[in-house]
Amino acid sequence: MKEIAIVTDSTADLPEDFARKHNIKIIPLRVIFPDGEYRDGVDIKPAEFYSRLRSSDTLPKSSQPPPEDFVNVYQELLKDYREIISIHLSSSLSGTINAAKLAREKVEGAIHIFDSYTVSLGIGLQVREAVDAIKRGNSCNQVLEHLKKVRDNSATYFTLDTLKYLYLGGRISKAKSLMGSILNVKPILKLVPEGVAPAGRARNKPQVIKEVVKKFQDFAGGRDPGGLAIAQGDALEMGKKVQKALEKEFGMESSFFGEIGPTLGVHSGPGVVGVCMFFK
Repeated sequence: MKEIAIVTDSTADLPEDFARKHNIKIIPLRVIFPDGEYRDGVDIKPAEFYSRLRSSDTLPKSSQPPPEDFVNVYQELLKDYREIISIHLSSSLSGTINAAKLAREKVEGAIHIFDSYTVSLGIGLQVREAVDAIKRGNSCNQVLEHLKKVRDNSATYFTLDTLKYLYLGGRISKAKSLMGSILNVKPILKLVPEGVAPAGRARNKPQVIKEVVKKFQDFAGGRDPGGLAIAQGDALEMGKKVQKALEKEFGMESSFFGEIGPTLGVHSGPGVVGVCMFFK
């Protein structure tokens, strides 16, 4: 039997070719429009989602996967693998990890559920690190210890065109949303273990880029970068500019550049750019 399988969810926004190459199983969350429920990344892709979001009068909702989805994947993998590491979006933002834990109780086998404390390609970086650690012949416990180090030395920042969707999705208060609109600022937010926290603001997009670069300079504290990932939702031009600035500043190529999928897009709206970096 093979040693360790990797499972994640659709909010990792992993490129399909990367997931396929490394046999990473992706469990989709759901997006609910008035006309029905769609599996993130399966029934609806980012381009269609953002087009519908811009034209919809009703804000769609998101939903975690049912435990049965995890049960099916875990049972299938344990036919060929001795252990599973299941890496998912922050438990402060979704009940997805709880669904995974409920599924684990119904399946016989070694299943390790890991809270990434982040979203999107921040999860993707952790998945990539797990894949590389497994290739180096590490045991499951060693891979999990490495993931903790990566998580503890990571930062995730993102900027939005508007706070409207975070407010409508219940992630921030109405007062904060109105303040952003009144001041006409571009908010910079940070993911923390407890959820989403304000990290700064800028008057325009060039200032946003400078602020994001400075945030990571401060967080680095002289350490060498270990990984960089940029994800954008209907904001390709801005995403590319952020990528170029960070790659130049830290002298490295990004591990991933991709799209923020429908589930996260429900709460961030179009025009979002998110960045995750970890340092050695």
